Amino acid sequence: MNPRCLFLLPLLSGCGGSDSNPAPKTPDLPGATLSVAVSDAPMDGVQSVMVAFRRMVLTPVNGDEAHSIDLSRHRVNMLDYQQDQAYWLLEDHPLPAGRYHLRLEMEPGSGDQGSYVDDHQGRHALGMGRSELDLGELDLGSGQHHGFTLEMDLRQGLYHDPEQGYGYGQHGWRWVDNQSMGHLMASVDETWIQGCEADNADLAAEGGVFYHVAYLYPATTAFEGMDDMALEAESGKVLPIATAYVHQLYDGSWGFGMGFLPEGEYRVGYSCLGHLDQPETNEGAESGFAFYGDGGTVAIDAGESGGYQNQHRCGGQGGGGPGHGGRG
Repeated sequence: MNPRCLFLLPLLSGCGGSDSNPAPKTPDLPGATLSVAVSDAPMDGVQSVMVAFRRMVLTPVNGDEAHSIDLSRHRVNMLDYQQDQAYWLLEDHPLPAGRYHLRLEMEPGSGDQGSYVDDHQGRHALGMGRSELDLGELDLGSGQHHGFTLEMDLRQGLYHDPEQGYGYGQHGWRWVDNQSMGHLMASVDETWIQGCEADNADLAAEGGVFYHVAYLYPATTAFEGMDDMALEAESGKVLPIATAYVHQLYDGSWGFGMGFLPEGEYRVGYSCLGHLDQPETNEGAESGFAFYGDGGTVAIDAGESGGYQNQHRCGGQGGGGPGHGGRG
């Protein structure tokens, strides 16, 4: 793997390789190379989410013949590639330079074939609202390498319907240029954890369990304007760009990670009521869901070649502001 991707080498050893069926190159056009990886946001409640990929189609905007890249050998348990880890679907794949429209196709679950979810009740086919993702347009420069990561964020896109089973709603994903993205590794002050649980003791999940979750928004989002996960934002509110579970670490502290964020400024929100936040609906006041803490702003720096790990602390000394109890 060439040096521009060294920031992912420790995380990706043995995780896929170069595509065995390279797309044809047009002899009279200068070439470029493309690498594409997939990653997921942390999530709980299931044992595996196996996504089967079909192909990537790159259609030149000038009307030339499309390039179809076979990805059928790639079946990826997305739970193995969370935070700043990713799985390569393509590495240094040769293509003629030019501007392309990209489409990624996945294989919906059917019986024992295609994509599926393993939960505590067994294996279930994973349906797709649509079996393809439109990744937009991309310029491949002559003699240049281009690397991108598709952050699927299944916590926002994966849903379960009692009648229809598991499905992927295909929202909440991000298509990120690896040269201009960074990762967020953050801590949450224990007083927030304890305070949120104490203030919402009657809203705990079965067994008295709380689901602590961090939410990421544009930096200009006010605490009162933070919306929960949903297909559409409530009036006057902003949907999260990314979410992540806050876990207790081996040393007793609490923290979370969010990977593959375009460089820029963001704002963090926190709640211990993530079990009440459903990915396809807005949870109103009657649901009991509320945000507890404003984690303040955080700047994501990509570093010299992308993939820089940015640190942040929510709450306590050096945190982003006081906690906000009650329901909102």
